Amino acid sequence: MNNLKTLFGKKDRAPSAVEAAGRIIDRFAVATSKGIDREDLARYPARQFRVMAFHYGAIEYLSHQLELDETQKLGVFVVFMDTFFCMPITETGSISERLQGFRDKPDERRFFEAGQQVFRRWHEQDDQQAPQELGELLNKY
Repeated sequence: MNNLKTLFGKKDRAPSAVEAAGRIIDRFAVATSKGIDREDLARYPARQFRVMAFHYGAIEYLSHQLELDETQKLGVFVVFMDTFFCMPITETGSISERLQGFRDKPDERRFFEAGQQVFRRWHEQDDQQAPQELGELLNKY
């Protein structure tokens, strides 16, 4: 009977590129959180925006690697926001404004670019220490 299930059983589908991106970003976010004081982060919105920009940089880099379109990339970011900042999807209406700030505001852009670089080293070069740079950047700026 087990042989029949093996041959004819329903196989699990492979995760979509968006699902794969979400899982990778979740692991990256957990790795970066080890160097962050979460209580401190909750008290200062500017720090929250820096952390968001950092992770959006990672999402942008990964989205390019996985060939996600803008909608898919935005979806990964919205799920990240809901998961790590407890921001319900209904409150993400100003997300395009927030994303524009990541590019236009020099302070947030610094974190956005750092997120791209750190993520690349973590994901492609298996640099397990790289995510700790987020905490160092937050302490520096």
